[in-house]
Amino acid sequence: MKLYSSKIKPIAQEMTRALINQEAIEVDDGKAAEVELDIESTLKEYLRFDREINDEARALVEKRGLDYSAFGRTKRDLAKRENFGIGEDALAWIMDQLIELLLYTPHVEEVYFEDNKLRLVIRPILRKHMEVDEDLDEEVRKRIKNLSEGSTSWDIKYEQVMKDMKRRKGLED
Repeated sequence: MKLYSSKIKPIAQEMTRALINQEAIEVDDGKAAEVELDIESTLKEYLRFDREINDEARALVEKRGLDYSAFGRTKRDLAKRENFGIGEDALAWIMDQLIELLLYTPHVEEVYFEDNKLRLVIRPILRKHMEVDEDLDEEVRKRIKNLSEGSTSWDIKYEQVMKDMKRRKGLED
């Protein structure tokens, strides 16, 4: 699962609408846009911190002269140290931040749902927008099914097609 910056605005809009429509939160007239901006800023902060962790992990791998295969482990260690969710833990971490936001932002008058019920509203929206990678992967594999998976030509073609599809769908970060 991955959060793309191009998905932040649609996520914020859909989430705000869902929370208001399901009467999970109460927002004064004209403040829904402010709630959207709050959600956007929380999601942007996630991306900023994720990039920071990536950069730090890359620098550590380089500094220690490690093979690039150590990057993932190094990134996980840094994320754990910072109490930051990456990979499959990203969804839970982002939901925690969003619930915290809803409870403390001055733009939400009242929160009527408990945390677990808020998660039931928030989770499907985040999942829908963050599972784009799985859908892309499936589509790319269909397009290169004539190549033998695991071969060098398959790897190269997979990266080319994936990059092209992300560009066409506006998912480049």
